[in-house]
Amino acid sequence: MDNQQRNYSIIVVTYNNADGLQRTLKSIRQLDYLQKEIVVIDGGSKDESLNIIAENQDVITTSVSEKDNGIYNAMNKGVRLVNGDYVVFMNAGDEFANKDVLSLVNGYDGDIILGGDLYGGKVRMLKETMTLYDLLSIGICHQSVYYRREVLQKYGFDESYKLIADLKSVVEPLLKDHVRISVVMEVLAKCERGGLSKQRWRETLTENRRMIDELVDPFYKDDYLRFARVNNGLLHDFVVLSHFHSIFPLIKWLSKIVSFLNDKFKHIPIE
Repeated sequence: MDNQQRNYSIIVVTYNNADGLQRTLKSIRQLDYLQKEIVVIDGGSKDESLNIIAENQDVITTSVSEKDNGIYNAMNKGVRLVNGDYVVFMNAGDEFANKDVLSLVNGYDGDIILGGDLYGGKVRMLKETMTLYDLLSIGICHQSVYYRREVLQKYGFDESYKLIADLKSVVEPLLKDHVRISVVMEVLAKCERGGLSKQRWRETLTENRRMIDELVDPFYKDDYLRFARVNNGLLHDFVVLSHFHSIFPLIKWLSKIVSFLNDKFKHIPIE
């Protein structure tokens, strides 16, 4: 496919977040890339969201407003409506990093294109090559994920996962179809705080393990978990320690000491 001929589908998911929806649509208006369609999936909002959708019909290609069964159900609705070569999702309140984002992404090939994000004011960058372990340990920001439409329509979002169906939508085609993943080493989206996977991180860890059990070939799974055992052990210990909030200041203090000693002595040769 000639990159210059790509069409992009932007799916905006919203529910009772009129102010956020306005910001997201304003961000979309500022994009300098012309070949795009905008699909708004509203969960039956009772605030001013429908008025904002009506006021922005010149930029919105398709909109739906009806009750849904959660964010991944809403995202799947959007998938069934798009026609673009690549698809990206924005929650109401999220914004593209700048006006050049689609032009930047357009220079990359891949069945799935990943990029960095600005989450709650903090930049998170990915690795230039993302392995299964990287995907599970670093995670993804779905506002910075561009799916080839055929890949997304084949796999969609598994609604039995409540917190990481977006991550599974990248991991599953990677493991089953060996899709090509490209990484843009720049921030592609600015996202609001409040993601459920970060708030309910214990459940997120449980869903991660379930995903490994379901998707990783049993022939490799034991080896994969063996290599990840140290990290899994640390996560388990962290879950246990999290019940004792008074211990965190001590852990933080010890961490600073270890970091200082490491910086001070790491260049001393061992004789």
